Amino acid sequence: MLLNSNLAELIGDATRLAFERAIDLCLDERVDALMIAGDLYDGDQTSMKTALFLAAQLQRLTEAGIPTFILRGNHDAQSRITRELTFPEAVKVFGGRAKTVELDHDHGTMPVTMHGISFARPHAPKSLIPRFRSPIPDVFNIGLLHTSLAGSAEHDDYASCSVSDLGSTHINTIFAT
Repeated sequence: MLLNSNLAELIGDATRLAFERAIDLCLDERVDALMIAGDLYDGDQTSMKTALFLAAQLQRLTEAGIPTFILRGNHDAQSRITRELTFPEAVKVFGGRAKTVELDHDHGTMPVTMHGISFARPHAPKSLIPRFRSPIPDVFNIGLLHTSLAGSAEHDDYASCSVSDLGSTHINTIFAT
C-alpha cells in the first residue's frame, strides 16, 4: 500500500500543531495561567524531539509572563522523558504529594490558589481527592486532577472518583481529565 507522504506528515504533526495553537491562543487571549491535567506523553515515549518541542512552547508562555501548571497523569508517570525534561522557570509541575501554589495577582482580583497532585506511578487504584489539601479561606481555590470520573468499563480504572467526590473538596473549581 502506498501512503500519501503529505498526509502522513500532517497526521504525524497534528498533535504538535494543536499544542502550538493552544499556546498561541493563550498568548493572544493573555490568559492568567495554563493548566494541563496530565498525559502530555503517551506511556514510555522516548522522543527527546517531542520533549524539546514542549519545553520551547512553554518557554513562549514564560516569556509572556504566563505561568503553567502541570500534573503528571498515568501515562506521564511511566515516561522516561518526564524525569529528564527541565521545564522553564514559570512552569510548576505538581509532584506525587498534594500541594497548593498561590498565583501572583497584581491586577486587583481575588487571590487564586492552585491545588494539584500528580501520579507518582502509572497505576493509582484509589482516588487522589482525599489527599488534596483543604481550601484556603478568602481565596479562589482551583483544583487540578487527573482521574477517571466514575470509572469506565471501556478504559483502565485510574484514580477514579465521582462527581459528588469532586464536590466534597469544597474547592471552587476543579479541572479534571
